[in-house]
Amino acid sequence: MRIGVWQDETPPGGVGAARKRIAEALAEAQADGVDILVFPECFLTGYYRNAAEVAPCAAAVTPDEITALQALCDDSGVAFVLGSYLPTFAGTENVALVFRPASREPLIYRKRALFGDWEKTVFQAGSAPLLFDYKDTRFAVLICFDVEFPELVREAAQAGAQAVLVPTALMAPEHWVPDIIVPARAIENRLTVAYANRIGDEEHFTYIGKSQICDAVTAHRVVHRETGSGLISATLQPNRSATDYLGEIEDQGLPKIR
Repeated sequence: MRIGVWQDETPPGGVGAARKRIAEALAEAQADGVDILVFPECFLTGYYRNAAEVAPCAAAVTPDEITALQALCDDSGVAFVLGSYLPTFAGTENVALVFRPASREPLIYRKRALFGDWEKTVFQAGSAPLLFDYKDTRFAVLICFDVEFPELVREAAQAGAQAVLVPTALMAPEHWVPDIIVPARAIENRLTVAYANRIGDEEHFTYIGKSQICDAVTAHRVVHRETGSGLISATLQPNRSATDYLGEIEDQGLPKIR
């Protein structure tokens, strides 16, 4: 199983322009032998909008757009996780869409830990984890701020996840998150974290890149530079089972992790 992360900024021109960039990324990932590729948070739509623009922006993510994205997945043979706005009857959600070849529709993860007043104003929070099996590998999905909560990554590990896929839109000056928190989540849970961050500027935000794939062995950490778009990839390492590791902690008489 080879995992890829695509670091980039959402191109101008709406979802059509973003879809073209996604197609280019999938072609590069296919050539590299990537099985599953992770794009940044809200890559399809852009992350930040004034509150009045959020719903119209989300409305561009139509069933036809989803069908076109699924066709890209089918044609390339590369599964991918794509951050986006998503319109619902209750409002707009910040989601990760999981496209797999020959699937009728994507799986959907809804961001649970909304960050700051703006996100809490414009998005409806999710309430459930997402785990799925693909090519004999169990994956979990989180979005950006979610991964900063150890409970949510531990939940994935206890459910047997071998890798956590994280679309992200992390801004300056929060360099400590990719430098410290993301590797720590991989090490403490004995799993791989694939963290896809944005670059560039959007309104008053500057995104810091540092997309990465890391597992429980720090020598296996692959990090993209702070600027510049493109692919990083790595083969999923055979980390010791997280469930075995957590059971071993309990066998040593340490507090039971629930």
